[in-house]
Amino acid sequence: MIFFYLSLIVFLIFYLSGFFENYQNVDLGYSNKNSKTIIEFLTKHKSKTKIYSNAPQNYASFNNQKPIGKMLPDKVQFSYSFPLVKSHKVVFDCFLHPADVSSQVDLFGLSNSLIIKNKDGFKLRDGIHSDEFSLKMNQYCCFFKSFSDFGIDYKKLVFTYTSFTDKVSKFIYKELVSISQDNYFNRVQAALNFVQFLPYGLPEFDTNEWYYFGISTPPESFVLGYSDCDSKSIFFASILSQLIPAENIVLVSCTVNSGNESSNGEHMMAAVSDLGIEGESINFNGKKYLLLETTTPILIGQFDWTSFKANSIINLN
Repeated sequence: MIFFYLSLIVFLIFYLSGFFENYQNVDLGYSNKNSKTIIEFLTKHKSKTKIYSNAPQNYASFNNQKPIGKMLPDKVQFSYSFPLVKSHKVVFDCFLHPADVSSQVDLFGLSNSLIIKNKDGFKLRDGIHSDEFSLKMNQYCCFFKSFSDFGIDYKKLVFTYTSFTDKVSKFIYKELVSISQDNYFNRVQAALNFVQFLPYGLPEFDTNEWYYFGISTPPESFVLGYSDCDSKSIFFASILSQLIPAENIVLVSCTVNSGNESSNGEHMMAAVSDLGIEGESINFNGKKYLLLETTTPILIGQFDWTSFKANSIINLN
């Protein structure tokens, strides 16, 4: 009987303190089942093979927010709640169709007939003529200038997906106008919030036929509900390029020291000029660009790293 009363008291303490309510909000990891069903449906017309069943590495969710998809006979309805600016939260709703998403996903990827994967990423296969590399790599958002100068064409990736991110850009503009908060800074902040509050995770989509550089394209990042630093930076720049001049945006490949797995070591972030506030910045082509962290919710101009080194700057102009 004493044990019963003690158990009852403990239960009441937990109940009144909100323990059970909070427990329901704890993110215990990435749930792949529903997201995989939806992404497979939306990419059923793609020609490239992709593995979507791999759970993302270093997964981290922020306030348990991610796009929620509802399957319909010929499309998927999505709803995504995120902070627009200040304390104003909004819900972005959209419909995605298999034909559109499939065609967009097919615009990126490198055939394994051209490369050999290794511990450092990949190397070009021997015996293939430079013309074939140039034709096939440049076709799918990569670039080949020579056997010593090749890689991902980040600028092309940003502008390849504006047909998808246009929905987001127009929504942000409309919502800012509706609350009389439309200005340059708030456009940047709202676009940044949209990608920052997506969960973080390292994608791994490679198959025996195709290599994807650990990059999730904007439609995949949104549908799967996670992406990593370069994927989020591409997504952010693609949204923002339709809200402010593209020459005011750069992508920065860098090395940082941080206690956060999402921003430690080799890293990518965005930088934007003319924001009118102080913070960590870089100079490029005579302009000052404020560095912006895209991976986790953090204020503009703030970071959790102790050191930063820019390795390359990708101009979108």
